[in-house]
Parts: sequence; structure tokens; C-alpha cells
Amino acid sequence: MTTTRTDNPKVFVSYSWTSPEHEDFVLGLAERLMSDGVHVVLDKWDLKEGHDKYVFMEQMVTDASVAKVLVISDKRYTEKANNREGGVGTESQIISDEVYQKVNQEKFIPIVTQKDEDNNPYLPTILKNRIFIDLSADELFYGEYDKLLRNIYNRPALSKPKLGRPPSYITEDTPQSINTLHTFSSFKDAVAKGKITAKAMAYDFLEDFINSFEAFRITTNLDFHVSN
Repeated sequence: MTTTRTDNPKVFVSYSWTSPEHEDFVLGLAERLMSDGVHVVLDKWDLKEGHDKYVFMEQMVTDASVAKVLVISDKRYTEKANNREGGVGTESQIISDEVYQKVNQEKFIPIVTQKDEDNNPYLPTILKNRIFIDLSADELFYGEYDKLLRNIYNRPALSKPKLGRPPSYITEDTPQSINTLHTFSSFKDAVAKGKITAKAMAYDFLEDFINSFEAFRITTNLDFHVSN
């Protein structure tokens, strides 16, 4: 069962050091999330000298306290992930194991920051068919960032309505006048085709119709008491 988190959810950011500009973009996104109450784990803040970066990555991807892993994917990240290169390759291998072995796959949120010449998103093979957050253009940022934030907090813009009860006419036992339907269909067919049996079939239908009222007979005994 999915629970609603209204505290400070923790997320880990997986990305590639593609360029100084891309690093600045990732840093800016992380800072914005922090200002909106999301506890962001980022290598630039949390990975120190002397730490084992591969152990750090594995811990963040598999840590139960990390609500979401934000996979910020551009062309270089996709290449590294698919070719298992460097830290991104290590992370993608860990993510791959988690994605294919775990039931809860909502933990990994692909965030696309770059598309190819055909406007197809750059995504690693393991995330190719996933619904993603599109931050590939400035004009998309605010709407897509809102979707990301709502996903992290599990507060969607559109919530599934509460399940109600079936209408009473669905659950009530309704008499089925199968014989009446059958004789009426036969009578209608006979009239349409000008059959000489139409008159007899009309009597059959009326007889079945009258008999069908038996199903509506009230059989409950009603006791009336008159007070003096």
C-alpha cells in the first residue's frame, strides 16, 4: 500500500558530469528541491574525500530511507549507462538489478534533459519504456518540475476518486422474463414476415406476459394490529 509522505522525503540524484553547464543544472535542481523541503543526497554535498564512491552509490540506490532515485539522463549519461562506463555504469548496473528484481519500481524517476534530432529522449536501455519528467527545454521546466515534486511527495494533481458502492438496481434481484422475451421475439418475427401463425403467437405472448406477473406477487404476511 502506498503511503503519503508529508515530511521531508529523501532522494538521491544520479547523473553524469557531462559538462560544467550540466553540473550547474543538476546543482540548481538539487538546490530548488532542497528549498521545497526535499532532502537531496548529491555527490557534491555528501561524498567526501576518503569515501568509497561505489559503495556510496550502491547504498543510496538500495537504501530504504531513500524514497526516490532521480536519474538525470542526457546523451552522455545514456552512453555511459548502456556501456557500463565509470560511476554511471556502476549505478546503472545497481539500478538495473533493483528495477528487475523489486516490485516497487516507482522509486526510480527518469528525468530527461536532452533529446536527439528526432526529438526522442536520451534514456538508458533499462529505463527506455518508463514515463519520464521532461526538463529538456526551458518552457517545460515549471510544469514538469511541479510533476516531479508531486511525485516525490506522492501528492498527484489528479487523485483517483474514492471507490463507491454499486447502484441498487445492479445488486437487486430482478425477475427475468425469459419466456416473455422469447415469445415476443417469435411474435414480432411472424408479423414482420406475414406468417399465418402470428395470431397464435400473439396469444402465446399475452399468456406468458400475464403469467410473468406471478414473479411480482407479494408473499410476505402483513399483520395489522388495531389498537383500541
